[in-house]
Amino acid sequence: MVRLSIMALALGLSTPAMAEPTYAVERRGQDTQRSVIFIPGLASHGDVWHATVDSLDVDAHIVTLAGFGGLAPAERTDSVVETAVADISAYIEAEGLDDVVLVGHSMGAQIALQVAAAETDEVSAVVVVDSAPFFARLFNPVITADQARSYGQSMSAQMASMPRESWLATSRQGLPVQSMTSQGQARVMSWMEASDQATVATAFGEIAGTDFSPVLAEVKAPVRILIAWSPAMPVSGEQIEAGYAAQYATLPDYDIVRIEPSQHFIMLDQSEAFTAQLRQVLAQ
Repeated sequence: MVRLSIMALALGLSTPAMAEPTYAVERRGQDTQRSVIFIPGLASHGDVWHATVDSLDVDAHIVTLAGFGGLAPAERTDSVVETAVADISAYIEAEGLDDVVLVGHSMGAQIALQVAAAETDEVSAVVVVDSAPFFARLFNPVITADQARSYGQSMSAQMASMPRESWLATSRQGLPVQSMTSQGQARVMSWMEASDQATVATAFGEIAGTDFSPVLAEVKAPVRILIAWSPAMPVSGEQIEAGYAAQYATLPDYDIVRIEPSQHFIMLDQSEAFTAQLRQVLAQ
């Protein structure tokens, strides 16, 4: 068996000689083991998965999207999410991967679900980490798709136009809901500080303004949905779980596991419990 630790830049562009790469893939682990593609969330670098990967015997493909966590931004004519879905689907096919497990956090989970819908023969399982297909409805149960789209566009424009320090200061205010620990919060903030503000603004607008639910019925692979809860949250764990169950009701095959206490970055707050869930999925 060969231990892999390589970085490959993959291009998904119409003019490769002039444009920037749209993502990077770091490959780590055992090349004879099952392929697992790890997709981080908004502004996060693939480093967020390193401790998890080092605890598993897998052929890990760790994605970082351009403009996030220090990776140079790319010229984008399409959406960040749509580009990522197309790029990762093309990567699976180019690498000849099969029996693939997709693990996505937050925005990365919605990318993973769309890739699973597109690559039904190659993807055998999906792990969703604290993510919902209709983000806006978590905060407003009666919001319509049109209202969410308008909200997302407004938020994207506002974020993109903010002075850099104001944007970072706003991000710092939200750190307590990202991780329970000061170490986790510092890591999350370091990735935000290294990210391209315009790219993050565009991606946030898409996540906040899009209902990704229609794709769920096309996902044939079983999906495990890991959700966070801590006593600091204003609702009970049962209420959180019921809200996510409603959002994912059209998935053909799924289960929900609540990991507590944890905030949004479950892999940082409860690393052992998180890794144990991945091992269960890999064993099935």
